Amino acid sequence: MVSGEIYALVVALIWGISPLIEKMALKYIEPITAVFIIITLNFLIISLYYFFSGELSMDNLLNIPPIAILYLFIVSLLAGVLAQYLFYNALKLSSPSKVVIISSMYPFITILVSTIIYGKLPSYKLIVGAIFIFIGLYIVVGESV
Repeated sequence: MVSGEIYALVVALIWGISPLIEKMALKYIEPITAVFIIITLNFLIISLYYFFSGELSMDNLLNIPPIAILYLFIVSLLAGVLAQYLFYNALKLSSPSKVVIISSMYPFITILVSTIIYGKLPSYKLIVGAIFIFIGLYIVVGESV
């Protein structure tokens, strides 16, 4: 069985390569068009998967709690549309290396917001990791941030 860490490493590989391909596409189209195409293709690919796998049934759809749909709607709006659009604008205007490094501070934001929401202080290791995020950001992009 594959561990979560292996999946995470594969995701890092895919997310590390994707901005380079996206930057190439953005030479030909505007960021909002790229977001539209990505979302449309995602929908088509996932629809085909569900159609051929038979994993999605009407019972499954009807049993999704409305609160889950609300949460996923918020994530879709924020991460799927707004952040992707802003990310593509950043890629169009700057180098993929800088854009990815800057946008990769999201673990720090997750640590901060989860501390506020859940009221539990992060571990020493998480705090040190967050500090390294800022050190890495400063080293890579320096004064241009």
